[in-house]
Amino acid sequence: LYEQDRYDRILLDAPCSSEGHVLSNQRELDRWNPKRSKRLALQQFAMVAAALDAVKPGGRILYSTCALSPLENDGVMAKLLKRRPGRCTVSSPEELPWGEPTEHGWIILPDQAVGRGSMYIAVITKELCP
Repeated sequence: LYEQDRYDRILLDAPCSSEGHVLSNQRELDRWNPKRSKRLALQQFAMVAAALDAVKPGGRILYSTCALSPLENDGVMAKLLKRRPGRCTVSSPEELPWGEPTEHGWIILPDQAVGRGSMYIAVITKELCP
C-alpha cells in the first residue's frame, strides 16, 4: 500500500445519507431510498479500512457522519472490528455537551441539538502490534 503507516491522525468525514435533511425537506424525503444507506455504508467501510491502513500504529482516526442510520455509523464500526480483528479499537470521544453514547461511538440527534443537525463520531485507534 502506497500510504501505509504514514499518518498520526486522520479525520474521515465520510459521505453519508444525511437523513437529517430528509426530515426537514419534502423534496429530499420524496427522493429518499433505503438502498442509498446500504450503498453508502459499503463506501464508508472501504474508506475507513483504507484510513486504518494509512494511519501509523498508535495513531487515531476520527470517523464522522451526519447520518442517523445505524448501518452507516455503528454498523461500519462493527464491520471494521469484525473484518480487522486485533488491528484497532473503537471508542466514543469524551463526553460532548449534546448527544449520547452508542455501542461504538457518540451520536447527536436533531432533537437534542436543535439547529445543529445529526452527527455521529467514533474514535479508531490502530493497535501497536497488529
